Amino acid sequence: MQNLRDKLLKAGLVSADQAAESSVTPAPAPVTRPAARPAARAIPAGGPLIAVRREPLPAAVPKLPPLPGSREAQRLESRKQLEQDRSLRERVTAAEVPVLPGERAFYFVTRKNRLRRLELSVAQAEALESGALAVVERPEPGQIEHALVPLQAAEALLRDFPKAVRFFNRQGEPVGFLSDEELRSRQKTETEEGSRPEAEPEPSAGELPSAS
Repeated sequence: MQNLRDKLLKAGLVSADQAAESSVTPAPAPVTRPAARPAARAIPAGGPLIAVRREPLPAAVPKLPPLPGSREAQRLESRKQLEQDRSLRERVTAAEVPVLPGERAFYFVTRKNRLRRLELSVAQAEALESGALAVVERPEPGQIEHALVPLQAAEALLRDFPKAVRFFNRQGEPVGFLSDEELRSRQKTETEEGSRPEAEPEPSAGELPSAS
């Protein structure tokens, strides 16, 4: 750098003042960059930002029960009744004792408050009178049948389906008993209405469900 300045000075291409100025070259100023500014955050109109915590969606509102008397209520009631009938039929069928036909006429009252008669053997009639057997309903499609079940099954059915037990000489709490007088009164009433179960001589006291 010094040789070049001397050569230019000797050759008369630059003056002494120019050569002196060129000997001092200022160092370039360091380039400074402005500090990065944080990204601007949008502020909603009307106020500052508010942190929002995500909450689980509320559970679905439970469906209200149908109004009494509505089609939906009737449909649900019908379905419930069909399920009860099915359960009762299965339990009675599993426990029932085959009816042994015989010379003893045994009367009981149906749920519709009508007399019905079973013609049984002496042994089964006595088992009913002693409480060893009971008469219960067995719902079938389109009709109600009746069956004989032993004491333990009768107790369970009386607990779960009390109206289905039509006659049960339960110790201390008999179900469906008729005195001789009550039976004859019912027979007379149903005869007058033209709905006597069957025309036959009135049974003796030993053939009747008795309260004694």
